[in-house]
Amino acid sequence: MIRRITGIILGVVAFLVVYWLTGGTATPATPNWALAILVGLLVALIWPWVMGLIVVRRARQRRQDEINAEVQRQLAQQQKQPPS
Repeated sequence: MIRRITGIILGVVAFLVVYWLTGGTATPATPNWALAILVGLLVALIWPWVMGLIVVRRARQRRQDEINAEVQRQLAQQQKQPPS
């Protein structure tokens, strides 16, 4: 539910920004509306995918950092113990 609400909000913000940048406030033209609606729709639909990629990348990096820390800990532990 939060994802849908956020998507709608981002879509509306993108719509307003594109409409304002294309000069939609000066002349009410159909291409301005169409472009703004298209960009707003794309932002609303694509943002969960982009956020998913970012979250997955962060989780992988965190897991890799944990693995590296464990390897460093084990190497330090092996260096402390004399070979038998």
